[in-house]
Amino acid sequence: MDITHCHYHPAQPATWNCAPCQRPYGDCCIPLNADAPDSGPVCPLCQGALTFLGAANTAQPFWERIPQFFRYGLQPGPLAFSGALALASLFMPRFFLLWILLFSVATKYLYSVIEASSQAEREAPTLLSAFVGEGFSLFFKQLVVFFLAFGALWLASDFHSEMVFWVVNLTIMLLMPASIIRLALEKELSAALSPEQVGQVIKAMGWRYLILCAFLFALWQSPSYVTFLLSHGLPRVVLVPVAAFCFGYFGVVMCAMMGYAVFQYQEPLGYTIAGEDALEGFPEREWRRRRALAEAEVRLKEGQGGSALETLAEALDREPGDLVLNERFHRLLFGLNARERCLRHLAHYLPLAAQANPALAATAWSNARTLQPDYLPDDPLICERVAAALSERHKHREAIGLLRNLHLRFPDYPQVPRAYLLAANILAEGLGQLEPASKLLGFIRSRYPQTPLMGEVTKLEQTLARLRGNA
Repeated sequence: MDITHCHYHPAQPATWNCAPCQRPYGDCCIPLNADAPDSGPVCPLCQGALTFLGAANTAQPFWERIPQFFRYGLQPGPLAFSGALALASLFMPRFFLLWILLFSVATKYLYSVIEASSQAEREAPTLLSAFVGEGFSLFFKQLVVFFLAFGALWLASDFHSEMVFWVVNLTIMLLMPASIIRLALEKELSAALSPEQVGQVIKAMGWRYLILCAFLFALWQSPSYVTFLLSHGLPRVVLVPVAAFCFGYFGVVMCAMMGYAVFQYQEPLGYTIAGEDALEGFPEREWRRRRALAEAEVRLKEGQGGSALETLAEALDREPGDLVLNERFHRLLFGLNARERCLRHLAHYLPLAAQANPALAATAWSNARTLQPDYLPDDPLICERVAAALSERHKHREAIGLLRNLHLRFPDYPQVPRAYLLAANILAEGLGQLEPASKLLGFIRSRYPQTPLMGEVTKLEQTLARLRGNA
């Protein structure tokens, strides 16, 4: 089965589809609202209702989950089921009706494993569930299927042709898993015998159905191999319950594998099942933000830059202090070369970014300089924080430009000594300009003698003196 991926994120599997727009979407584009679980998501383009694809594109291939199937059989329910078969093989009297009842219960339990696994349920059914509810007639329906299969083999043997016999035998072996799956899911004998419905299972899996059959055949033979290996060292009174236990355990493993195959190929089989790791919704506030970001990205990739801007603008009206929304809005304005609107938005965005994430503020300032070469923030604290971020990016000259004449531009700013100490460090360490750095330190000493940073000023002056002496 080919996996359908998100139209806008090819690495992400699709979980939703919009038929009118012919667009599959992944969870990356369609966040869910945890505070309104009953409200279905809508298409970011046409705002129409989306079709849920289930986990058809996110399910792990069944052949990669072999260890999980074996661990599935080690849960309390399957172990109790296997243990019950072992005890029955020892102590249950040879009364025909009792054994019919046992096989009915066992068949019902195994088929419930297929059904539960097809729903991607992690927990195996409990042993008690095999004794309640409907489904006891499944044994007799399965018995009819087996009788018909044996009848076909008996007729094939009448041809006295070994080739005909093995062709019929292999055909039955290949069709049986699909027939069992249909009986487990539909609970109807007609479904298990219908060439159309059995063929649908095989067609849905394609050549991978042969892989499933190969694994099932190996598991089917496993109890016999285990019994044979133990037959020379154990008495019959021990060997029989061991064989019964192995039959129960490997039967559960086989049914878990068949059920998961239905889960994996649910779409072509006509089912829609959420995955075992289905995406949970977000609180409404976070959901609104994620929806706005995803919708803006979709519209931008569709060439609808104006609509993308308005989507983010509406979200910012509700959450003006959201850093992520502001950052995305700024990038979109800059990318669309909306010069005036971008510069206006910077008056709001730069203080927010400088406080929360100076690296983002440094990027925004660099973008602003592209639009307006002489652009300078009107807040000295922003200049200081952006200069520090620029220096960390080794953009030392740009950082010095932000701090130059800060005491003249903002004479009332109380942190000028701290900003000029930063500038001196950038001049000395970043640009190797020891003399200008010394003059700047001297300016701090003479103009701001009471600054609590005087100790750091003295320490840097001593470092610069040593460097000049070594030079």
